[in-house]
Amino acid sequence: MNRRRFLRTTAAGLGAALAPAVARAQEPIKIGVLLPFSKAFTVLGENTFGGFTLGTKEVGPEIAGRKYVVVKEDDTADPSVGVSKVRKLLDRDDVDVIVGTVHSGVAAAIRNPIVDAKRLWLNPIATNDLLAEQGCSRYHFRFSTSGWQSSAPLAPWSKAKFGDRAYVCAFNFAFGQQTAAHFKKAFEAIGGKVLGESFPPFGTTNFAPYFPAIKDARPQFIFANFAGPDAVAFVKQFADFGLAASVKIVAPSNLVSEDVLSAQGDAALGIYSISYYTPSYDIPKNRAFIKACTEHLGKEPDHFMCAGYDVAQALFGALRETRGEASNRERLASIIEAMKLDSPRGRLRWDPKNHNPICDLHVRVVQANPLRHVVVDVLKDVTHPDTGTCKL
Repeated sequence: MNRRRFLRTTAAGLGAALAPAVARAQEPIKIGVLLPFSKAFTVLGENTFGGFTLGTKEVGPEIAGRKYVVVKEDDTADPSVGVSKVRKLLDRDDVDVIVGTVHSGVAAAIRNPIVDAKRLWLNPIATNDLLAEQGCSRYHFRFSTSGWQSSAPLAPWSKAKFGDRAYVCAFNFAFGQQTAAHFKKAFEAIGGKVLGESFPPFGTTNFAPYFPAIKDARPQFIFANFAGPDAVAFVKQFADFGLAASVKIVAPSNLVSEDVLSAQGDAALGIYSISYYTPSYDIPKNRAFIKACTEHLGKEPDHFMCAGYDVAQALFGALRETRGEASNRERLASIIEAMKLDSPRGRLRWDPKNHNPICDLHVRVVQANPLRHVVVDVLKDVTHPDTGTCKL
């Protein structure tokens, strides 16, 4: 074989060998989004996705010269549905990253399939403490708060402001149970007394049977945790029953989040909540975020939109650094772990021990004219406690 023929043959062979790799490199990055787009948590899923789409608008249709596609699935806030949908995203769609979800029970159910597949998992909302403790994973990053962060810091704050007698009422699934337990433990550790507990089932519309026990216990305040239609019903009926006149309410942000606040109306006035994001928080990044939400989504932002937006910031920031390479999940995880994100909430970073967020938390109160949250205190750099059970 002469030299010229050898070169032609070798080049052809190399081209054939490289062709699949080149083709794969040109395939779009696949982003699987698993959120509740129907039933009780529809608005929460839509707002989270809305925030994420704002991040994609800032990036454009490509990142570092490579196109990406978003594959949406509806988990309906049902763990069994969530498992089915996440397996479809992983096995059939072969997505590079999972963005999801809202419901804590769904988060627990989809944990093993995602982690076993070694896919990057960016969790915008689900608070389940499992994911910061014995079920933590190198591939999982939370963007909201853990159940502990959503509740325990309120204990010393509420005791100092309202007194040492409290009552607990929360919906009876993972998020409600965990936050109630954290609040109670933290409150009793500093000398407070929990006078009683109630755990209405998810989807309760009539809270009247639970109110006499609260009235008879005569607490100075109640720690309450509900979301969506349950939150609207609880807040309005609590006021109608006459309890709001003598018993203050403290809560995680979802009890009076922007998606339910207008429906609650004046019944929500004076309710205190804790959140990583507040629309009225006046910093430059938030002013720009509010403008974007109003112009592109047609609504004012809430903490669901903020979390979705921050997911996009982190994901595309990491992909920009890898020049569009999405298959090296270890490198993507390392990049996000080292990030200090400029978020509408303020600075956001992740605890290297468990990939739970470290950020400031706002204590807010609902005020009128206009009906909105006003920050009354800022708890700096709140970190989920190290339980010693997380193994990244």
